[in-house]
Amino acid sequence: MAAESLSPSDRSSLQAERGPVNMAVAAAMIFEAHEGTAYDAVAERLANRLHIIPRYRQKLDEAPLGLANPVWIDDDGFDAHWHLRATTLPKPGTHEQLAAYLAREMSRRLDRSRPLWELHVVDGLEGGRAALIPKMHHALVDGIAAVGMAMVLLDPSPEPLPIEAQAWSPRTEDRRSQLSRLARGPLSRAQKLLVDSTVRALETSPRKAAEDLMKATELVGELARQRPQAPMTALNHPISPNRRAALRSVALADVKAAGKAVGGTVNDVLMSVVAGMLERLLGGERDLVALVPVSVRAEGQEGGNHISTVFVDLPVTEPDPAARIAKIGEQMRAIKASAAVRAGAILVGATGQAPPLVSSMMVRALGNVRAMNLVVSNVPGPTQAFYMNGAKLLEAYPAVPLNPPNQGLSVGILSYDGQVFFGLLADARLDPPVEAAAEALDAALDEVLGA
Repeated sequence: MAAESLSPSDRSSLQAERGPVNMAVAAAMIFEAHEGTAYDAVAERLANRLHIIPRYRQKLDEAPLGLANPVWIDDDGFDAHWHLRATTLPKPGTHEQLAAYLAREMSRRLDRSRPLWELHVVDGLEGGRAALIPKMHHALVDGIAAVGMAMVLLDPSPEPLPIEAQAWSPRTEDRRSQLSRLARGPLSRAQKLLVDSTVRALETSPRKAAEDLMKATELVGELARQRPQAPMTALNHPISPNRRAALRSVALADVKAAGKAVGGTVNDVLMSVVAGMLERLLGGERDLVALVPVSVRAEGQEGGNHISTVFVDLPVTEPDPAARIAKIGEQMRAIKASAAVRAGAILVGATGQAPPLVSSMMVRALGNVRAMNLVVSNVPGPTQAFYMNGAKLLEAYPAVPLNPPNQGLSVGILSYDGQVFFGLLADARLDPPVEAAAEALDAALDEVLGA
């Protein structure tokens, strides 16, 4: 394949990776005890399906002295086993130990001389379970790549999709034509939905995607200019290169019930939980600001999800959890009704597999303005169970990079198969530390779900 130019967003993600900023995104995906999660089984899955996403066999070609923009080129020395890592947690294999491993990996940058991704197979978890940690550079994870990685790893049923293994061929039409043939075959409804959605994502015009992101970036910049600066907090000091992480989960039914009791949505409840966490962590003297992707899909609108990235005022000073949910709900309704916000929306695939929508391009567009205190990435995931080589995916915790370099905490939230999963990623020097943030999150969940 000839060299491919990087998109403006890709270049921005690479340029943002300076000093203590690491632009890798990741997730800790925990599977049931099953032979399908063994290292050799995962390696075979990669070998059989990696041709679907040729970008994962491409690396950066950076001009000497930065005299020209980098481009994507095929890695002639590509070896999937270099990207597939294996580790065993020491006994007893707790969530805290998995979070510590995830944090160490989020502290280490990807090697730019190779394709910018890794897949970690982690065994030794309690109950004989195993975890997969896909780790990818933000520049790699556009909409197409995110959907492609889901197709490589996961299936919407215990029976794997019948994707034919192929010798490596970097032509992009190979993946589209094979998936199109697959979509015409005898698949279950869930499998057909995933394949059809992926085909639509692959047919998205790169030019249109770049234009959409530019509009979204311009919107975020304009919103920032219209707002006062976010207050200074303990979260907003220069960060170190090292990270710490914490993982939490809650039943989606409980979140829905809490929202229904006060006329709020799931998103309203989750944002109020984040506000409650910050009140306990930092004190409730000032309301804070989060940069958040929100769905602005109109009723009856087809063809995927329309996501806009906006600033949300978190009512940290409101002590009553029901009133907190109501305030956020009122704010969200006004945001979704805004013509400007709708115009700045990005269309993402219908599978629930969305890229990290708070891009480094948006952060750079804010300049030196302290427009937010933290990023909260809450994008709904699949409502049904997914599988890898027949092993059921039980839990999925997102890890969102710290960017800009004065943001010490990010909150990733993913709903999946009846659960809501929180991934807290923090600077190792954050004071109060991420463990305190996790305890504050637990207390905020108890308060809201019991409200």
